[in-house]
Amino acid sequence: MLDKVLDFSFLYPGSWEVREIEERGYSEVFIIGPRNKDDTYSLSLSVSVIPRREAGGEFDTLDELVKHYLSEDKGSPGFKEISGVEGTFASLEAVEFVISYAMPLPLNAVEPKATTILERRIATARGPYFYELAYGAVEEDYYAFLDAFRHVARTFEFHEEGAAEKLEFRPLVTLTPTLAIRERPTEYETDT
Repeated sequence: MLDKVLDFSFLYPGSWEVREIEERGYSEVFIIGPRNKDDTYSLSLSVSVIPRREAGGEFDTLDELVKHYLSEDKGSPGFKEISGVEGTFASLEAVEFVISYAMPLPLNAVEPKATTILERRIATARGPYFYELAYGAVEEDYYAFLDAFRHVARTFEFHEEGAAEKLEFRPLVTLTPTLAIRERPTEYETDT
């Protein structure tokens, strides 16, 4: 996946459905994965691009953005902040956290059942934007597809302006060095 406007790319499972959303001043690439066994929820991966205050957004710092998300989510039934770390992602300051909450599923059903959803998010900032990578699934499917999110995160990269047209092949395997081979000298025959 390559967003030519915001200059980032990442790989995702080819059979999953991709939707690009542009609304309320932010952009999102939303990737819908398999449905859970009860057919009530699709797991999802997303990359959201949110403008910083300098670009018309609500938040100035990464810390403000993360605190807002966590305080907003705390109102969800069964909310738990499972873990959180600060570090770097794509060579930028980042925060990663995992939360869980209960969601009534199926949506709009007469008698929905409270179902635990797990979400893992990575948030970082670059230039006038915040970038958030998120993965959400029902608890029983979360670990089965976590590697897909890890792959998205490992392959996520920013490109310099104009680099979208110049994507190059970068092998993932360790290259085998080409060794010099000594040829045998030509045998000379003499006429006798």
